[in-house]
Amino acid sequence: MPLFPATALTHPVMGLDFHAVSVPPVPVVPMIPHPYFGPLLIWLSPTFPKTNVFINGMPAAAVGTIGYSVHIPSPLPSPPTMANMHSFFIRHLTNVPKALGLAMLTIFANMAIAAIASLIPKPPAVEDFIKDVTGIDTSSSASTWESIKGAFSSYTQWQTWAKLLIPPLPYIGAQGSTAVGSPNVTVNGGPLGFNAPLMAASCSDLQFVPNAAGLGFSNVMVGVSLAAMVRGLAVNAAQAGVSAAVSAGVGRLGTGKNH
Repeated sequence: MPLFPATALTHPVMGLDFHAVSVPPVPVVPMIPHPYFGPLLIWLSPTFPKTNVFINGMPAAAVGTIGYSVHIPSPLPSPPTMANMHSFFIRHLTNVPKALGLAMLTIFANMAIAAIASLIPKPPAVEDFIKDVTGIDTSSSASTWESIKGAFSSYTQWQTWAKLLIPPLPYIGAQGSTAVGSPNVTVNGGPLGFNAPLMAASCSDLQFVPNAAGLGFSNVMVGVSLAAMVRGLAVNAAQAGVSAAVSAGVGRLGTGKNH
């Protein structure tokens, strides 16, 4: 089984973002590549700022740890977020309730997917994959109810709301994060991150597959099979697909109402 260095505070993430950009006189030219490089800094585990697990003297970083930096180098053309900072933050505050609503709808979509899948005969491996994607365990009514309660319980924690209210950095600023973690080792309820290609993500407009790599080094190694890594990528992509489908559906409903 391959071994990878465990991820900790300040470990760097390097990725390649794709952003829609403005090129006058053309309003938008989609998906110009923007390289990213920056350290992991906050939200080290679901219980952040609690830090009680250390790797080489630095707090361990679970999946969801966030870093802030800039696109390096900063190529032109650029996303137009620096043009009007006032409208940027107003737009962010407007998007907070929208993001909350989409998160709730995604939970309901996952519940529906899990319920439909539970009625279809399938191999145990497929059943486990659906459980990982949706977060709903349909093996029994008791486990299903506990999974549903767990899905909503995060909204009773102040960390969820604080993270929701943090605005994305305007260009040239950028964000990176750990995206896929160990299936066997957790840190305060979150899978421990490890440094390997495609196991991290940065703030690309294309979110279906992690687009970055952790580059940190430590003498704490995480054993993760290649099959588990591929599975982690597939789960991440499927979860992003569900969220994107919910968002697109809400967008179409809104467009219909406007007409």
